[in-house]
This record gives sequence, structure tokens and C-alpha cells, in this order.
Amino acid sequence: MFKFVLIGLMVVCGYSVVAEITPPVLAIDPTPPPSHPKGCIRRNAYIPVEAECDAYVECKDFMPVQMNCPDGLHYDPRVEWPNYPCGYPMDVQCVGRNLPQAAKPNPDCPHRYGYFPSPVAAPNDCGQYRFCLDGKPIEMECPTGLAFNPDSGRCDWPGLVKACNVEAYLGYKCPPATYDESGDPIVTNHRYKGSCYAFYSCQGGGHPRLLSCDAGFAFDEAAGRCEDADKVRCQDNASTSAPALE
Repeated sequence: MFKFVLIGLMVVCGYSVVAEITPPVLAIDPTPPPSHPKGCIRRNAYIPVEAECDAYVECKDFMPVQMNCPDGLHYDPRVEWPNYPCGYPMDVQCVGRNLPQAAKPNPDCPHRYGYFPSPVAAPNDCGQYRFCLDGKPIEMECPTGLAFNPDSGRCDWPGLVKACNVEAYLGYKCPPATYDESGDPIVTNHRYKGSCYAFYSCQGGGHPRLLSCDAGFAFDEAAGRCEDADKVRCQDNASTSAPALE
């Protein structure tokens, strides 16, 4: 769907900033962990710590040192030494492991790193979220028509975000569903007031999605689809520029 991450980029929401930042790692114990079953088979490498999401062993010249990722990040076993091995939970699978490191919250951030719902967002604004960078909050916005999904830490279709009131957020409610001869719901498209290029798409009477025509096309209300912009009259809409939909 839509990828929102700093280490990899959500995509879409300002990730170029995060890609340049490498959070520090924390050494749990400067001495070799004696009980680690694998030891350092390779001179320089990372080794996962069983049952822990944010801990790993770093081998340097066959000397193992157990490390912790910063609060809010997980160890990514796919990363090869000497690349930075910690990533955001949305990008790192941590199945069957737990997270032993205690959170280090402050009044602005529940973890030092991560994506979270914004406590200062306006009511029904599902697109605003907070990115915490070393405990410092940065307010961010999803692309137009998308909503922040706290379950995945990414921008998503509003209808897939449990806490989002889609109709209030997008300002539109789909008409009752219509069906074809086979009983399948018919997709219907409707004008978005304020732009010649955006439109609402509805399927089966569900939640609307705010979409945009490709470059060179505009939404034809009569046809219910995008047509050559030169052939579409759009004088009733307040703007002739396309919204920033991605």
C-alpha cells in the first residue's frame, strides 16, 4: 500500500529527512555475553538475540557485544554488518519475540523514535500524525485523501483506519449501493467540489476514497470518469489545479 518510513519512506510523508539520520545504539554489556549459543562464527557480523525484538549481538574481530536499538526501533536481521541494523517496527518483522526494553517517554513522545497519532490534530483530521525523532516531536501530514494508520505506522485509505470517521474527514458520504446483474457492487465516481481533477470513488455503499485523475485529464461528472482535460468543462469548480494526491 503506502509506505511511510524514514529509514526506507513512508512513503510519502517527508522521509528524506529521516533517511539521513542514524540513531545511536546502546551497548548493554561491554563484555561478551557468555550464554549466547551462537558466538561469533564470523569476524564481523550481527547476531539476533532470541525472543527479543530490539537486542542483537555485534561481533567485531570475533568479540561479541550485546547491543540495544534505541527506544522505539527494532533489530532488523536482514541487515548486513557494518550497516545500521535498527529499523522502525513497520519495516521489521518481529514475530514470536517480545520487546524487553522499557519505553523512554516524555510529554511529547511515547517512544524516542516512531510514528504516532497526533495529540494536537483537529477533530476528525485523520491525516495528521506525529513523528518522534530522538524524543523530539515533528507534526506531519499524510497526502491528501489518506489517513494515518497507527496499526501500521503508515498513511492508508481512511476506510482502513479504525479510529477515522471517514465521511467527516473527507466531507462526503457515498450514495446507497447499486449492483450489476451478477449481484456485484458497481463502482460509482462523484465530483469533488473545489477541483477539476479530484473525485470521490464509491463501491458497494462503503466509505468514499478521494482520487485524482492523471496529468492531462480532468473528471467528467456526466461520464463519471476522467477524460481529456480539453474536453471537460470545469467552470463550476473553485479551482482548476489538481490537489496533491499521490
